[in-house]
Amino acid sequence: MRTNLRGVAMLSAVAAALVLVITFLWHDTARPHTPVPPVVIEKGTAAMPRVALIAPREGLRPLPWNILGRTASTPDKKGYLQEWPGFHAEGRFTGTGVYLRFQDMSNRWRVTLDGGDGGRIDLARPGATDVRIDGLVPGEHLIRVEKISESSMPASFGGVFIDDSASPLPAPEPAARLIEFIGDSDTVGFANGATSRDCTEEEIFAATDTSASFGPQVAAALGADYRVIARSGIGLLRNYGGASPETTMPSRYPLALPSDPHAAGQPQRPADIVVTGLGSNDFGSDFAPGEVWRDQAALSRDFAPALTEFLRARVRENPQALQVLLAFGEYGDALVGPYRQAEAALKSDGARVVLVVLPKLQRSACLWHPSAQDHRMIARDIIHAIEGAGA
Repeated sequence: MRTNLRGVAMLSAVAAALVLVITFLWHDTARPHTPVPPVVIEKGTAAMPRVALIAPREGLRPLPWNILGRTASTPDKKGYLQEWPGFHAEGRFTGTGVYLRFQDMSNRWRVTLDGGDGGRIDLARPGATDVRIDGLVPGEHLIRVEKISESSMPASFGGVFIDDSASPLPAPEPAARLIEFIGDSDTVGFANGATSRDCTEEEIFAATDTSASFGPQVAAALGADYRVIARSGIGLLRNYGGASPETTMPSRYPLALPSDPHAAGQPQRPADIVVTGLGSNDFGSDFAPGEVWRDQAALSRDFAPALTEFLRARVRENPQALQVLLAFGEYGDALVGPYRQAEAALKSDGARVVLVVLPKLQRSACLWHPSAQDHRMIARDIIHAIEGAGA
């Protein structure tokens, strides 16, 4: 009896220890820092930049700059309205300081100086303000400004400016190749920095970083630039849960601002590679009352010709581009089958096309979205496909 009691005591102790370890690990799981601070500064190898949010200042001079991402002009024609993800711009100057102009209460931005050597500044919901950055080492500087969150509405970026203490330099030469990524929240990089599927809205905001999604990773590896045409919840034939059937990707894709069909877009450079990954929202949610499809087989039959039509339009717009078809294999043949049909149709047209069928993803980020590891894997598979196609 004493031996049994000793055994029970030992088992109890082991169980208690396991509970403590599990509890420690559970609470040790990194969660996004919320609320998101308005300014976070990371020092580079040079001097620590100083940052101040000030009232818009008169008399500043705009820098010449390269801009990537779909935009429309602000009503005063002095800035850029943008809503699609991944908007970014680069400029060069000589001096110790620079100014950024925003009218934006909803997004996160990342400012990188001299490729990171001059420091990095993250801004959250800057509002109607100028952001003054100074304290830089005297000399030439490269500044990159990039929106890393997903917009819920159009917002204004007014540009990059200098005062009389600095001098403008020509904008950097654009990359030789441009890759366009078309998709949904998986392409946006929705909450890709999270390590938990259960997240608050602020944690999703803090964890989303389009610059770390698979698209920018592919572009960086290939020495290219990128444009992202993606939106959470959007599908090719149906949005998630059947919501807003009038705003699927074929109707939104041509727009400069997805929430404003009347906004006049600025000229866009044709893409050299187009990566299309749609279907997670079409096949990843239950049908709502009133939808025309009764099951996924019926949806799949309609999805195939719609996908082919959508892709043929991209070929017409970018006739020299390699078309990369990105099929999320976890949805089975209902999704992969139409992608194979579209691949065959484009090849018969004479288009350059390659199909990438992804394996099952971890989807361990917020609301079952791809994790950082998933994004790395997707990027790797796309890179191999592009290189294998000789592009």
